[in-house]
Amino acid sequence: MIHPDFFPFFRALEQNNSKAWFNPRKAEYKAIRQVFEEGLDEMAVEIAEFDDRVERFLDDVKAVKVFRIYKDSRFSKSEVALKTNISGYVTSGPEGPFYYVQVGPDDCFVGGGIYQPSSALLQAIREEVAESYEGLTEILADEEFKTMFPEGLSSEYEVKTAPRGFSVDDPAIAYLRKKSFTVRHHFTDEEAMSDDFYEQVIRVFEVQHRLHRYLARAFGRM
Repeated sequence: MIHPDFFPFFRALEQNNSKAWFNPRKAEYKAIRQVFEEGLDEMAVEIAEFDDRVERFLDDVKAVKVFRIYKDSRFSKSEVALKTNISGYVTSGPEGPFYYVQVGPDDCFVGGGIYQPSSALLQAIREEVAESYEGLTEILADEEFKTMFPEGLSSEYEVKTAPRGFSVDDPAIAYLRKKSFTVRHHFTDEEAMSDDFYEQVIRVFEVQHRLHRYLARAFGRM
């Protein structure tokens, strides 16, 4: 799913990050993006074999999204115009757990989960966690899961104390503080270009799906 020219192109972009450099090379970028997107399309079909939510969603709409290379400059003063990676995901439906792939020079990782859910879904997840946090702990403590995701759940977005309606003394408070429930597995550039990268990513996602099954229980509370 990674074009042979991927890393040479993006390393050159790192050194020449401007639309003036990029625009004459759009055809090269589009070829790289197409290979990446085709890989995600194939992954969606394979993921659907072990994730029935993705399987159901595939019947309705395209479950794959690849992000634009242009940065959103509305909220940034940076002069860097373009992303130096390519990324996209396979989704299991609106707000559903997703499978994410990002590849760039020294910036290769896969992962997913539920990222910054709506207030209603976040409340439902917290209620589920408060009642069954042992199940989440068991998933995160599993040796294979820890090998794939040694950082555990991301701590990027959390409240400082206890969310409204929950106690700081709750045994699940470390999870209840979270505003996103995502994990990440890193790859080297060499691994991303290896012949078995696709198979490695699918294996990571199979293990990741254990977390997805748990999080999806919250939808029954909405």
